[in-house]
Amino acid sequence: MVDHNSGRAETCRVYLISGLQTDAPDTHVPHIDLTMAYTTRPLRPGVYVPLPTFFDDNQEIDFDSYRRHLLAMVTRGMVPDFDERVSLIRFIRATLDGEGLQSTPIVAGVGGLSTRETISLSKAAADAGADAGMVILPAYYAASLNTDMDQVIQYYVDICEASPIPLLLYNFPSNAGSQDMSSEVISAVMKKAANLCGVKLTCGGSMGKLIRLQALISEDTTINEARKFPFLLLDGLIADLTPWMQCGGHGTVSGIPNFVPVASMRLWSLLNLPSATETERKEAKKIQGILARADAAAVPGGIRAMKYTLNKLHGYGIAPRKPLLPLREAEGEEFMKVLDEAMRLERELIEVASTPA
Repeated sequence: MVDHNSGRAETCRVYLISGLQTDAPDTHVPHIDLTMAYTTRPLRPGVYVPLPTFFDDNQEIDFDSYRRHLLAMVTRGMVPDFDERVSLIRFIRATLDGEGLQSTPIVAGVGGLSTRETISLSKAAADAGADAGMVILPAYYAASLNTDMDQVIQYYVDICEASPIPLLLYNFPSNAGSQDMSSEVISAVMKKAANLCGVKLTCGGSMGKLIRLQALISEDTTINEARKFPFLLLDGLIADLTPWMQCGGHGTVSGIPNFVPVASMRLWSLLNLPSATETERKEAKKIQGILARADAAAVPGGIRAMKYTLNKLHGYGIAPRKPLLPLREAEGEEFMKVLDEAMRLERELIEVASTPA
């Protein structure tokens, strides 16, 4: 995936899924078909990973590092300007297709500062090869938007009607001027915007919102009947993926798989077993605890900590786009210590997978 799409966050804007997504049993989660004029690749329940954008010493996009990380994510489990966003989506589509991964969908962050800009971004993303878009509320107008929620509802209705690709609503108050959409507001958008294909909830009370939205989908059959695809309910963290799935959620969008893709997908696989053994349930509980601790450190660390870690692990460019600066070495080393438990788990799982049966 490329995010975070407040229009002002530093991770790039393409949400990737494939190696970081597996087909869950049909009895647990539905197959999703987003076949539309622009869409040939379906979105399914799974683990979505926001890909960071790497830069060289001149603050230009480092496509070589981007390609290596992209393929590492697929095989194992910024704020770019307008032209850069389009270039990145095209680059990702071409890279995936060149590796025989034509079925891998791309979700592009297309949130702008106005209805008109968001619609323009969604059309550009579609033309570049994105299969869906994700939209956060414009932070600049937070004070005015918060005075009347009908404005928020109309914003999503308008962009969904005009977008050539399905859109996901992204509720992330920290990156949207503290705007926090209630389940009532989200429900209203779901009922009025048939081209809304799902939501991502990175907010306080997300579990309660999930339960209420899942209840709406169960009780109001027109929600899914009005769409060519079942509605996706995605968590914004991997820290609580287990209860999220138990309450009817469909997966997560998390930066943690950038560090530990194998461990992330192992947890997802265990949670989707139709009849897990006691040993498998214990393993899932252990992995969930480790990833939750990593998530707790990664969220405040932000893109700077992610860039530092990926540089140490894989040699990718360490610099974020200015005005953000790289972490100081002492700060980075402290962050790496916190991730050590998750990294040891990742190595263990890779070793197990590579050992002949």
